[in-house]
Amino acid sequence: MSGYVATDAVAYERMMGRWSRMLADALLDAVPLPRGAAVLDAGCGTGALAEALAARDPTARITGVDLSEIYLAAARARVPGGTFRTGDLTRLPDADGSHDAALCMLVMQFVPDRAATAAELLRVTRPGGTVAAAMWDFVGGFTFVRAVADSIAATEPDGEAFRARFFGDSMGSPGRLAGLLEGAGALGVAERDICIRQHFADFTDLWEPWLSGQGVAGAYVAGLDPQRRARVEALARRAYLAGAPDGPRSFVAVARLATGIR
Repeated sequence: MSGYVATDAVAYERMMGRWSRMLADALLDAVPLPRGAAVLDAGCGTGALAEALAARDPTARITGVDLSEIYLAAARARVPGGTFRTGDLTRLPDADGSHDAALCMLVMQFVPDRAATAAELLRVTRPGGTVAAAMWDFVGGFTFVRAVADSIAATEPDGEAFRARFFGDSMGSPGRLAGLLEGAGALGVAERDICIRQHFADFTDLWEPWLSGQGVAGAYVAGLDPQRRARVEALARRAYLAGAPDGPRSFVAVARLATGIR
């Protein structure tokens, strides 16, 4: 999926990064790594997964790769001991088998060539090493984003097309990530769900981060003219309130995790 905006690390942290940090811990619980492992964090973003790994194992040798230099700067600040560089996941410069594990969290939805990316993850992992990819299940398991996307589809002339672009090819749907790893030649591929809870203080806590224009959906919302944005906001607010006073809400978020062995 093209059009992913990655220009403001602080804004991303409030919009999605706070959930990435929670998912990172759950992913590492599900993917045990040997102490001192050389780990590739493919599509590292602002460093949520790298930070979680470094906290668990200060001896881990972490290499993060991302397209956004702004996000990479945030990752370097969070994990000073890691190595973070700009790179294309479909054409990694790393030598064959140079990492003990290659992890790819919340990226596969947005890369231009998913099969090539999966093949590269396998290539740079040593024989017997672990490859893992995780993605939010946008269609069936990402409640608060789905509520906003459904509001857009209900109110905007191009809303159905936007929702189809965002949800019509969801890599977090069952079988999609496993199929990629199997197609790349991974052995012992398995899939499972990882669930977290997303807590919001009130509707403003949910809505305001979208206005920063990060990601795909944030860029769409921020790019609307004031009248159109107000329509979407009003319907999204009704979905959030669901007939109750404004205040705290807690939504389940589900990510699909696929693992395999090189």
